[in-house]
Amino acid sequence: MRNGCVGFCAVNKGEVLGYVGVMDLTTRTVDGKTEKVGGIYGVATLPGHTRRGICTALLNQAHKYFIERDYRFSFLTTSPTLAAYVLYEKLGYFDVTSFPGVYKLKEKTERRKTSEREKVSNLDFDRMLEIYDEYVKSRTGFVVRDKAYMKMLIKTHEIAAKECITTQKGYVIFKKDKKQARIRELIAQNRKEMNRPIGLVEEKAQSVVYGRAVLDPTLRQVYESRGFSALGTGHGVLMVKELTDDASFNEAYGDRFYMSVLDHF
Repeated sequence: MRNGCVGFCAVNKGEVLGYVGVMDLTTRTVDGKTEKVGGIYGVATLPGHTRRGICTALLNQAHKYFIERDYRFSFLTTSPTLAAYVLYEKLGYFDVTSFPGVYKLKEKTERRKTSEREKVSNLDFDRMLEIYDEYVKSRTGFVVRDKAYMKMLIKTHEIAAKECITTQKGYVIFKKDKKQARIRELIAQNRKEMNRPIGLVEEKAQSVVYGRAVLDPTLRQVYESRGFSALGTGHGVLMVKELTDDASFNEAYGDRFYMSVLDHF
């Protein structure tokens, strides 16, 4: 769950040379408790002022801010292909998980008629939260949500009601362009309930269906059983820095850390 966002700027003679945004995040640990952590976003340096230690200084300010708030961890999302990745490693960040994706090129086949029940598209926050909470109850990480958080996700990701399908035991949030459909979050209780929303999204796409950050191995298997190709790793990664001497990511989150593509920051 995200709270307020602030930022640190490097300014010279009224000109902003660099910026680092920070936010407060809520996670669940292996003992089932919630723990506040820091999130880094929007790291940038003005062209012509790179390699001068500006981002390093701003990130250290951000880490000090987190420590003053008694946060043990700082998280960020980035890509190993970016120059900043090396900087993050030097500052003590390490990879938590990559974001493997899936995709499928559709063959031109006749669309089957969708039943009335399968046509239901809505933003039933209470039902979606009920399904989500059941799905992540044994997982750690960015899995703490409430109704206000769901509404924030819908607003910030510009999700329309027609891009959300809720079934009896699952839901899917997707984005449809002219020829392709991108599955943004698919939450369901079992393989059967995972299959159904995937099929509904497939019907809406003309050429390509794809999804990012498919961290659930069962869901990946379902995608593969439907003819999707699975990418072993993704371009993006989640990194963490342990801010205090007593902080241990493995002890706090174990091997059940989870987040959805909607949780990216």
